[in-house]
Amino acid sequence: MNLKSGVVLVTLLALVLGTVSVSGAPGVSGPDILAQVDATMHSSSKIMQEKMTLTSASGQERVRKLQVQNKRDGAKDQMLVQFLYPADVKGSGVLISGDDMWLYLPALGKVRRIAGHAKKGSFMGSDLSYEDMEALGSSGFGQDYTAEYRREENCAGEATYVLELTPKTKEVSYQKLVMWVSTTTYLPRQIEYYSQDGKLGKRLQNRDITKIDGRWVAGTVEMVDLIKGGKTILEVENVDFDAAIDSSVFTTRYLERGV
Repeated sequence: MNLKSGVVLVTLLALVLGTVSVSGAPGVSGPDILAQVDATMHSSSKIMQEKMTLTSASGQERVRKLQVQNKRDGAKDQMLVQFLYPADVKGSGVLISGDDMWLYLPALGKVRRIAGHAKKGSFMGSDLSYEDMEALGSSGFGQDYTAEYRREENCAGEATYVLELTPKTKEVSYQKLVMWVSTTTYLPRQIEYYSQDGKLGKRLQNRDITKIDGRWVAGTVEMVDLIKGGKTILEVENVDFDAAIDSSVFTTRYLERGV
């Protein structure tokens, strides 16, 4: 082997080894993993009933029941969230259709559009923002974030890919997200949300992972506000994938009907 051939071989080996150490496996990349996360978390249509438990920093608990309906209409993601219980929130709802979002509160008696900056606010008094709900339940993360693979490590008892997500635009609330993605199910096991000043503000954990109708589902989702001390737990009570949902459901007129 001459010197030139040796240099080429060493260079090729370095490239191959570098690819393995950066991605964890040949051909794996941050954008690919995030695209698989979005594909795993979403379906063409879905109806889900959930129990929401809100716990304040002082330990006071409030329990709510809600129904979430999702449908993908071409390239547009649509989601309707309606509260079923208790009486003080029953009939309240949020409609997301593409980039548009509306809120309906029975006490106001009319639908109100949620402006872009308002999406950063608390979703119906919970520790999730409207922006969080949209990413987790409708649009996914790839639309607003660029993913970079960091490492592979254990989280919640299983191997995960660790991604760092940076916003594509200034409209996103967070400076960055750090996401631990299961190498088996491609569901996030944990997400850390960093505020614009770089502080770790919230942590989401997915637990009780199970397969329903051939799809992986997190039976319990917990969001903890690490600054204010509160937490919100969402527990899946029933889910129907690929449900037949009429397009009229995702309209402001339907939102005003309540439940």
